[in-house]
Amino acid sequence: MELTTLRKETARQHRNTEKELDLLRPSFTRDHYVALLKRFYGFHLPWESKVEAALETELPDFFKSRKKLGNLEADLRYFGSDTEDLSNIVPCKSLPPLKSTGSVLGSVYVVEGSSLGGSILARHFGEHLGIRPDAGCRYFFGYGDRTGQMWSAFGELMARRPTAENDEMLTAAVSTFELLGDWLGCKRNG
Repeated sequence: MELTTLRKETARQHRNTEKELDLLRPSFTRDHYVALLKRFYGFHLPWESKVEAALETELPDFFKSRKKLGNLEADLRYFGSDTEDLSNIVPCKSLPPLKSTGSVLGSVYVVEGSSLGGSILARHFGEHLGIRPDAGCRYFFGYGDRTGQMWSAFGELMARRPTAENDEMLTAAVSTFELLGDWLGCKRNG
């Protein structure tokens, strides 16, 4: 499935999540930022394990370089979290159903797409919160200079997938947006 198709079909969910989080608002503080990192950590902790296990047979090496949990841990440690604090972060229990490679890749689409917006947010957080990629903002900085390359490689993989997976990809992408939005504290709008 082409990424442009997934983007078009999930535009409402993406827009709602972005609007509800409103991460560019002037009142967004470092405390809000750390709380958001903890929520993302709670999502990625079980989600990454599930994705890696689901892709183990068909695409065993694909996900290794795309994991984000290590960056989240580094950011939280920068802000003072220790091992005990990290172990007390509540993991997300409502994950999207990842029953097939198509559904897994649809879910990964949401997280990979957030890497594109993450680079914009990293600059904003640097200006407004005084954090840098090497000091509390690794998660949002993501792939850094390789972000475009990683996105293109993901798009090529998605375009090569069988069209029979398209419905599963779309369903999983919508579900991931909605579940992640709920987990991050977003309300659902139209």
